[in-house]
Amino acid sequence: MRSLLTRYGGGNTEPSGAPVFQSTSREVTLTAILAAFYFVLRSIPTFQMIGIGGRFTAADFLPTTIALIAGPFGGTISVVVGTVLGYSITPPVFLGLDFLPAVSNVVVVSLIVSRRINAARIIYLGLLLLFLVSPYSLMFGYGAIPFTWLHIIALLVLFSPLSKSTSRWMRNGGRKTAVGILLLALVGTMAQHLTGGLLYELVAGRIGGITPANFARFWAIIFWIYPLERSLIIVFSTAIAIVAQRSLRQMRSQFR
Repeated sequence: MRSLLTRYGGGNTEPSGAPVFQSTSREVTLTAILAAFYFVLRSIPTFQMIGIGGRFTAADFLPTTIALIAGPFGGTISVVVGTVLGYSITPPVFLGLDFLPAVSNVVVVSLIVSRRINAARIIYLGLLLLFLVSPYSLMFGYGAIPFTWLHIIALLVLFSPLSKSTSRWMRNGGRKTAVGILLLALVGTMAQHLTGGLLYELVAGRIGGITPANFARFWAIIFWIYPLERSLIIVFSTAIAIVAQRSLRQMRSQFR
């Protein structure tokens, strides 16, 4: 459960001969801290969810940072625990599965950074195909423009050489690291949006009884809104992750 920022953020790995339990204790503490941060940010509402009660929260800006700091395992635990704790303040919207969108973000980003690109591609492509074959999804938003045009851009990035360069850029620091984090935030955020869309269709469509025709009307409105909404999330996610990475790098340099 070693931090990906430890591996790719320019810091030192565990010193030779360090007791394993010390590393494990730090990782557990870090996971708990991230879960607490995620819980706090989930209490801060941002965008209104269209077609279903509830709002997005400031916690949607955190998954990229969580993935970089805690990796897929610790990151997933942080998101799940933080989300479940948040139910005491904000009731769940998606049958108690509200953590799944952010978990998909954390897992995809972690896999890219740890150079398990094919696994990240399979997960992302699977989410996109599930959304496209769903009878509740809208294929085209305006004329011949696919509803999922921004998700397709993220898919192209993921299948391009850029995805393989990201882990190297994370080690270099400077502008390339910032670009790498931006690409990670793009792909992770769009994976999160696909997962949220599928949950939305499950809850409001399969269970709530909203017909595919009515769903098409919701998606037609969301088509114009989600690119701006996701772009804001990507920008804030990138900024937070860059600040977190630089802060951790400076802390490590002081303790060398």
